[in-house]
Amino acid sequence: MRSGSGLILGIESSCDETAAAVVRKGSEVLANVVASQIALHANYGGVVPELASREHLRNIVPVVRAAMAQAGLGFAELDAIAVTEGPGLAGALLVGITYAKALALGVGKPLIAVNHLEGHIHAVLMEARQKDEAMEMPLLALVVSGGHTHLYLAEQRQSLAAEIVNSTHDDKAVMDGGTSSWRYRNVGRTVDDAAGEAYDKVAKLLGLGYPGGPWIDVLAKHGNPRAVEFKFGQIKARRVTTSIEEKQIPPPSTSSVCGMTNKKTDGSTFDFSFSGIKTAVLRYIQTHGMAELIAARRKALAEIEGAKVADAVGLCDAQTLDLIASFQFAVVGNLMRQTFAAAEVFGARGIVVSGGVSANSELRWRFAEQAARRRLPVAFPTMAMSTDNAAMIAAAAWSKFVAGEFAGEGLVATPQLKLG
Repeated sequence: MRSGSGLILGIESSCDETAAAVVRKGSEVLANVVASQIALHANYGGVVPELASREHLRNIVPVVRAAMAQAGLGFAELDAIAVTEGPGLAGALLVGITYAKALALGVGKPLIAVNHLEGHIHAVLMEARQKDEAMEMPLLALVVSGGHTHLYLAEQRQSLAAEIVNSTHDDKAVMDGGTSSWRYRNVGRTVDDAAGEAYDKVAKLLGLGYPGGPWIDVLAKHGNPRAVEFKFGQIKARRVTTSIEEKQIPPPSTSSVCGMTNKKTDGSTFDFSFSGIKTAVLRYIQTHGMAELIAARRKALAEIEGAKVADAVGLCDAQTLDLIASFQFAVVGNLMRQTFAAAEVFGARGIVVSGGVSANSELRWRFAEQAARRRLPVAFPTMAMSTDNAAMIAAAAWSKFVAGEFAGEGLVATPQLKLG
């Protein structure tokens, strides 16, 4: 480490938010600025890659300037610049990476490449460090958003200095981020749609706004979550590895998650699939003759400038509200089943839930309730840290900075970048 300040400027542009933040030593947020494109893409019911890239080009310079001004710093005072390498939209990533590379070269600072998914995990870890809360290893991290639904077994590989410090903490890792590095192993993933994508598509099918998550979350409170039964099919097994040795995942014992039975068979995995439930909602709409009401609702909301979720409540009949509530109940239930089953199999001592969908109110209380029953700690990011931001990128970069893991001139956007 070149200086003791530990100041890192983080830049995030993987999708439809242009963000910049300054974080000290992976925990103290001095500035966090986000320019959202939600209003622009809402007109299309989803993110348009070409438009996203164009908006990033417009926003990147003023957003970084705003973050530096908010932190009260000059570029010379930084220790490093971190940027999202992937995964994400190619054009959007390229804007952030190109700017970060030029800035790092211009001000003579090292450049650090960060995986966007790792950033989401560190959004929670950063806030745990702020509260001086130790979390036992290994952790099981569920990253769930509009583009991702992944389960990672996360562990801290500690240096000798960290081991000496932690020896007085009952085997709890002190997550200062600077004395140890992190390793991740993917133990579950979506094989098709991400959970957040399913929310967006179902909201669009029902004539609601974009992004769909907040609309469905609020409207679900007005319906009966058990009115429509949705089922998730078995996913073909694949091999994964544990942190110690490679093995086929054994089936956990049958258990009940919030009233739903988890029946695992030999060869089952902890992968996800959400395209089926989207299709099931579409078929329900078709077989129950809901198209006319949906068209009327879509038209009514389009005529309301800046329509909010509250405007949609009166435009939804009981059948629609029940369908929404049942959809959300099923999706959250599936996320819970896979996450807690994986936690049992891999011996996780805590669960981290992050990403945009982690802001969902039903998901939070049901995960917290189930975790309490199992006496298993679960942590969520604050609402501000749930969605894409640059503070999480700067936080994830801290241990890389201390370890001297810097990006070279050949850094390029990697839209399909994997973690672990």
